[in-house]
Amino acid sequence: MEPFVVLLVLFSALLHATWNAFLHLSGDRIWLLGMMAIPYVVISAVGVIVLPMPAPAAWPYICASVVLECGYLLALIRAYQSGDFGQIYPIARGLSPMLVFVGALVFAHEALKPLAAIGVALVSLGIVSLAFRRGMRFSGESVPFALLTGLFISTYSVVDGIGARVAGNGLSYIMWVYLLWNIPQFLLAWHWRGGAKGLFIGRTVVLKGMTAGVLALAAYCLIIEAYRYLPIAMVSALRELSSIFAVLIGWLFMHEKLTARRIVACALVTLGAVLIRI
Repeated sequence: MEPFVVLLVLFSALLHATWNAFLHLSGDRIWLLGMMAIPYVVISAVGVIVLPMPAPAAWPYICASVVLECGYLLALIRAYQSGDFGQIYPIARGLSPMLVFVGALVFAHEALKPLAAIGVALVSLGIVSLAFRRGMRFSGESVPFALLTGLFISTYSVVDGIGARVAGNGLSYIMWVYLLWNIPQFLLAWHWRGGAKGLFIGRTVVLKGMTAGVLALAAYCLIIEAYRYLPIAMVSALRELSSIFAVLIGWLFMHEKLTARRIVACALVTLGAVLIRI
């Protein structure tokens, strides 16, 4: 069972990198995030009807996750306003595996074996190093908000890891989280981008946003299920292999350079993943 779950996590990482590529290429990221909320709301509304209710013990985690997801979104948007995608994404994603490792140890009492712990550290180091490229500068505001984004990611990862287990049904848990989170996300984007006229001004963005939303929803549903079978820190670290997929997507489809620095960073992440798996 465990090898199959690991493969699901890696597939989730590929989906995550793909929808982030949609976000990266979008000319209006706020509107695209708003359109991503549409399939979230539709699918999660169906999910809460057909799936069993989460156990009562899961509701504090559901409410906490909704608040943390909203905070994550606001921090991410604020970081992108003053920073480059290629810097913000690795900093935010690379910080989370180590923080999740600490959070899972403290709150879920999960301790990884020494090799796995070293693997988590290598994954974080490799991902963060992707943000540092010759000739690039960080703005004064981008790094703090990227770090805040990483803090939100790690916190909701631990909350969701515990919540999915106590809920009795991981999919039911995440359906409620996404329903309660994405309604305000859609309404905010709707308000900021002029309401219904945005649907006609940016129809391509609408379609791309809905596609990205389906990919993102599928990616995290796989992660929620994986939390039930593997340690939270292990799932979080393996999920961040999405950074390698993001580098490959940028190289293959966006004509971004695959520099020696990036190859070394990807090698560190891969080595970390191998140690985690061992």
